[in-house]
Formats: sequence, C-alpha cells, structure tokens
Amino acid sequence: MKILKYSLMLLAVASFTSCLKSRSDAGGLLNDKGSIVASITEAAYIHTDAQNIGLGYDHAVANFNFSKRAGESVKFFTIKISQPRETKMTGPMVIKVKASPVTNAMSNLGGVPTALPAGAINVTDITVPQSSDDVITVPVFFTVNKTGLNPATIDYGVNFKITSVSQGVVAQLDSEIDVLINYSDEAFNYNLSDYEANYSYTGIVTDPVNQFGITNVKPLYLQDRGTSLTYFDMYVYAFGASNGNFLYVNNFFTGARTPLFAPSYAISATGKVTGVSGIAGIALDPAAGPTDNQFVYTSNNVRSLTVRYTFPLTTVINGVSTPRVLTVKETFNYNPIQVYY
Repeated sequence: MKILKYSLMLLAVASFTSCLKSRSDAGGLLNDKGSIVASITEAAYIHTDAQNIGLGYDHAVANFNFSKRAGESVKFFTIKISQPRETKMTGPMVIKVKASPVTNAMSNLGGVPTALPAGAINVTDITVPQSSDDVITVPVFFTVNKTGLNPATIDYGVNFKITSVSQGVVAQLDSEIDVLINYSDEAFNYNLSDYEANYSYTGIVTDPVNQFGITNVKPLYLQDRGTSLTYFDMYVYAFGASNGNFLYVNNFFTGARTPLFAPSYAISATGKVTGVSGIAGIALDPAAGPTDNQFVYTSNNVRSLTVRYTFPLTTVINGVSTPRVLTVKETFNYNPIQVYY
C-alpha cells in the first residue's frame, strides 16, 4: 500500500511539473531571445517628459551658425540601439531615414516652420558598426548647405523618421522627431551664433566664511546677446521662479536657496571672456588658467565655455557685518540632447 501511495505521489509531482513546464512557455517566452530595437533618443526623452511632471518638451533643435562653415556637418538627432543579452548584431546595421516637412506648429515666428529648400540637407543612410554592447548611441550628422537659407525672417524645420533597419525592429513610438533648425531662446540671434544651445552646466561657488556655496549641476540655455552671453535656467522658469537668469547658491546658515545676481559675460570675436557684469565689483579670477574664460568650438556637437570670476559680498553674521570675496567657476558643455518646449 505504501508503494502504491508513493507511486501515485511521484506520478502527481511528475504530472504537475510537466504541466508547469508546458504552461510557463505557452507563449514561447522561454525561447524568445528578444529583438534588437532602434529608436530616436530625443523622441524617447520627449515622450518620457510628457508622461511625468516635465517641462512639456515637444521638439528637438539643430544648433548651427548660418553665417559660418558653409558645408558643415550638423548633428540633428541621436539613434539608440538596444540589444538583448542573447541577440546581438551579426554585422553592420544599416538604418534608413526619411526627411519630411514638419506639420506641427512650433515656429519662433508662429505657426508651422518652413520646409528646407531642396538640397539643403544631404540625408544619407546611417551605418552602425557591429557591436556587442547592450546599448549603442549614435549621433546622426548630415551635411548642411547653408547657401540660400534666410534665418532672419524664416523659421525652418524638418521631420526625421526611421523607415527601416537591416537588423532588428524600429521602436514605433520613438521612430520620428521634429527638429527646429533655427531656434533661438527669446529670439535673439536666430542661430547666427556659435554659442546658443542647451548646455550641461556645473557651477561651483566658494565662500571663505562658508555662509554661501554650491556645487550645482543642471541644464542651462546659453543666450547670445551680440557682444555678451547670459544663461537661462528652464527648470527654474518652468517651476514658477521669474529669475531664471540668476546665479543660485545655498545659504548654509538658513538652509535657503538664494539667487545672488544675473551674470553677463562679455565675449570677444574669438570667444574670449573679457569681463563679467551683473553686480558691483566682479572681476575675472586672477587664478584662472589658460583654458579658463574661453569658449571653445571643436565641432557642431562639441563646444564648451569655462568662466572663473570673483565678487565681493558683505552680509550680517551674528550681528557682525562680514565682508569677503566669493569665487565662482562655471563650466558649460554642449548637451547631447537638444530638446525644447
């Protein structure tokens, strides 16, 4: 009887195990090794922002100077290729992209941006070398013929869409992006500038008496006002503060975030910072090195600005008027994701 009972138990376990095995792979998931997926990074960024409490980004921007480098290679967007652990590229991947007129109203001048003249952008297939990396990011450049473009009175835009890939699949929700060509924040120079763009900013403020200070990392938009540069903090503006052009520090005594002043950098024709204004007593930092206080344009998507300066400040600490000199170092590096609202 015991033997029969044990036999029945073993049969039941075997049957249950067999049942589990067949059910757990009913959809073929255990044998599905996944697919390589190609998408546009800026589109995914905009969609993610829309699904959260974001700034309302709705388009990307191609930042280039219409008055220089007549046949410049310009970055328009970024392609991201995601590869599962067990499915990798078997060779180079060829990605085909189509350029079309924009249909959404997003122009600086109001309405739908104008389509670029024929031949203004040389759109070519994108070839991505074989790689075993889980994620591959590819900045996409197209050569721009700037002859005949009129950025002073015409806003241009273009829609890019991934139409096919030689391996894997295209992410349907993130397969296309609208790109505004001559965007200018507050419409200052309409991209007749090497400077205007979104930058990854690091600001460091030090105070000898440690009342104020900060190491701040955030995105900032650098504005070209002709002979000077200012910046604009989209996050500060979007969340209700009017002084998005100000240098912010932490007050270690009160715990408050404090706007000090709005810096403006005097800039020469060669990109040298010759002075800083915005509050009395500002001076370029005498300890600055040869690469400081200089804007460097390496290529369309590699640009940087480093500024070092000092300024006097007097506040009351424990009933005593306390003068000292604060030191500021600000570094701007061109942001690989150029998206705006």
